[in-house]
Amino acid sequence: MAQKQSVRKRRFAIRFELGLGGLAGLGIICFCIFLWMFLLGVWAGQTVLLPSGKGDTTKAFSRLSAKLWSQGQEAANSQKKAFEQRSAASKKKKAGQNGDEDEPSYFTLQVASYESEDDARQEVLDWQARGEEAFFFKPQQGSTLFRVFLGRFDTLAAANEKVDQLEEAENLQAFITLLPVAGND
Repeated sequence: MAQKQSVRKRRFAIRFELGLGGLAGLGIICFCIFLWMFLLGVWAGQTVLLPSGKGDTTKAFSRLSAKLWSQGQEAANSQKKAFEQRSAASKKKKAGQNGDEDEPSYFTLQVASYESEDDARQEVLDWQARGEEAFFFKPQQGSTLFRVFLGRFDTLAAANEKVDQLEEAENLQAFITLLPVAGND
C-alpha cells in the first residue's frame, strides 16, 4: 500500500510589512484625512443648518430675543395694570362708592401648587419655619391642585416688593393673586 501524502491546500494570504517609518507615515496620512473630514463636516453643517445671506446670525438671534423680551414686558405690564384696576375697584367697593357691598379682598403670592395635600402642607410648614405667613387652599371645583400662598398684602405695591425679594433671595417665581377675605381662611 502506498502511503498517502497529506495534501495541504495553501490559503491565499496577504501580508503587509511596515517598518517604523512606514507606520509613522500611515499615521500622518490618516490624521490628515480625519482632519479634512472634520473641517468639511463643520463647513457643511454651518452652511446647511444656519441661514445664509443677510448679515450675521448672532444679530438675528439678538433681535429675536429682544422682540420676545419686549413682548414679555408688555404682557407683564398689562397684567400689572389689570391687578391695579382690580385693586382700585376693590378699594371703591370697600369705601361703598358703588352702592353694593362686596367681599373685601387682599393680595397674596402663589408660590407653589401640588396635587397632593401632604406635599402642600409640607411646603406651608417649610415657609412657616422660615418665618413667613403661609397657607394653602383645597382645590376648587374643576381643579385638582392644592395652591400654596405667602402673605397677605393690602396693596399691589407691597405684593410686588415681596415678589422682588423672593426672586432675589430664593430664586423663586411667585404669582400675585387677589383673594376674597371671607370663605378662604
